[in-house]
Parts: sequence; C-alpha cells; structure tokens
Amino acid sequence: MKTGGPSRPAPSSRRRALRALFVAAGAAALVWLFRAVGWPAIEANLRAIGGWFAAIAALYAVAQAGFFFGWWAVMDPRPPLARLPRLFGVYLAGDAANYVSPGGVAGEPLKVHLLSGEVPTASAIASVTLHKHVDMLAQWLFVLWGVAMTLASFPLSRAARAGALAGVAGFGLLLAALTWALRRGTYAPAVRLLSRWRALAERLMPHGGSAQALDESIRRFYRERRGRFAAGVAFCFVGWVGGAVETYIVLRLLAPGARWGAALGIEALSLVLTTMLLFIPLRLGGAEGARAGVCVLLGLTAAQGVASGLVRRAREIVWALPGFAVILVDSWRGRSGRSPARRMRPLANGEAQP
Repeated sequence: MKTGGPSRPAPSSRRRALRALFVAAGAAALVWLFRAVGWPAIEANLRAIGGWFAAIAALYAVAQAGFFFGWWAVMDPRPPLARLPRLFGVYLAGDAANYVSPGGVAGEPLKVHLLSGEVPTASAIASVTLHKHVDMLAQWLFVLWGVAMTLASFPLSRAARAGALAGVAGFGLLLAALTWALRRGTYAPAVRLLSRWRALAERLMPHGGSAQALDESIRRFYRERRGRFAAGVAFCFVGWVGGAVETYIVLRLLAPGARWGAALGIEALSLVLTTMLLFIPLRLGGAEGARAGVCVLLGLTAAQGVASGLVRRAREIVWALPGFAVILVDSWRGRSGRSPARRMRPLANGEAQP
C-alpha cells in the first residue's frame, strides 16, 4: 500500500516563514548600511537633532490630521463631529497595522472591523476603499511635483532621471488601473471570480448582491460627490506635504544650508523607491537605504541620509503606539462585552444610537 508523502507546510506557515526571511534580510541590510556608512558619522548627525525630535514628532500631527480628514471627507453618510475622536483612534489603529504588515493593506480590514456596529458595514468598506483611492492620487500628485522640481533643480545623471520618471510613470499606471477598476466595479467581479472555486462558492455566492450594491454605492459617490472626493485628495495632499516639511526641518538641523527643494526631492524620490519595498515588513533597511542613496544623489552625505531615515522611523514608531493601544483596548472591550460595537445599535439612517 502506497503511503502519503511528507505533508506540505500550511500556507500560513509559509507566509510566516517568508515574512521572517524578509525581516532578517532587512535587518541584515540595515547592519550593512551602518557598517558601510560608519556608525560614528550617523551618531554625530543624530546628536545634531537631539531634543528637536519631540517637536518633529508632535508637528506630524498636522500631517496625520490631513490623512484622517481625507478619510472623513469620503465617508457617506458623513459621521457627525462628535464621532471624530473615536474615528481618529480607528484611523491610527489602521495606520499602525499598515505600518507593520507587508503590503500595507492590513489596516483597511481592521478599520472596517473596528467600526462594526457603529456604521453600516457597506459604508465602512466603501469609505476605506475611497480613502485608499484619494490617498494614492494625492501621493502621486505629490511625487509628480517633487520629481519635477528635483529634475529642474538638480543635475542628475541620465540614469537617475530615467529611473525617477519610470517610477512616476509606473505609479501613475497603477493609479489609473485602480481608478478604472473602482469605476467599473471591484467587489462584485471579485466575488464572482472567487466563487468559481468550489470550496468558496457556497460561502461567497450569497454575498453577490451585497457586493453589487457596494460597487454601485462607490460609483454613485464618484458621480454625486465630486467635491468631497476632491476635498479628500486635498486633505491627503496636506498629509504628504507634511512629510516633506518634516524632512526639511531634519535637513536644516543636519545641514543648515539645505533648501526646501532638497527636502522635497528626498521625500518624493524616497517614496518612489520605498513603494517598491512594501512587501518587506516595516520596510526595514530599505527605507534608510533609500534615503541615504537619494541624499547622496542630491549632494548630501550618506550619514545624513541614514540619520534622517532613523529619525523618520522613530517618529513612525511614536505614532504607531497610539494605534496599537486602540487595538488592544478594543480587543479587551470585545472580550469583556463592552466594545463600542456592543454598546451601540444601528439606526435606519446608518447612524448609531448609544
């Protein structure tokens, strides 16, 4: 009798192993970067920032407010202002989840989960989908602006110029594909496609109508809420500019002669490079390496670039901590039966009543 072969690892185990491999590779790249640049030079630049870090982290609240109000602008129905503190906490939780997860998409399902019982599920899904769209559009416009200013202000090599333009074009094509898909309908076709698998068909087929309604609500928003869509893009654009302002402050501390154009170029080109590294958790090693390379390209030192990247990472961790706190508190309340979702009942108009 023929016995079965060795069991294959579960998909979740393979994903965890691959994630651990990427983290290890990122950590190794970071160590190599420290050795290549020289830790004493990096440390000297970090000392130049010193106590200014607290002000830099606090100032980023403006950028976070921009991203948050970009989400609030595309919510339909739009929650009242009294809900803003809770919604901001949910936004921070999703932002923290995106920061640590490969691909940067885990935060959207988490936001929908945390809003369960407070807003209709379809409205929550539509809002995070639209927010992802306005955020990507604002990011592309910011990158387009930054790269254009950099190419006009700095004598880059032909290869560097071609790479920057290719990054902007690639990002634009991805954005165009997302725009086309959302206007055509995304969720219903996805349900139909996945329902072809017998293992999923029984579970997904009953949701076909809901998915179709969700796609129609998103298309209706594009048709009827163009002003709010534009407002969402504008708010998110403020958020991306906030990152450039942060870089400008750090550069002024590290190199007093640095100008706004350098900060804008570093931020825009680093975004182009780090977008390609979303599969690495935390973009470990890649974010610092990208900033070091761009700084050298624009006439600064690699040590200044690495120090700038470390300051950015420290600020990201500072802002991720409140998000993780929201996740932990909501999880504790869920286990104790005191979560907001359990304490609120939905009304017919989509609002919730305590």
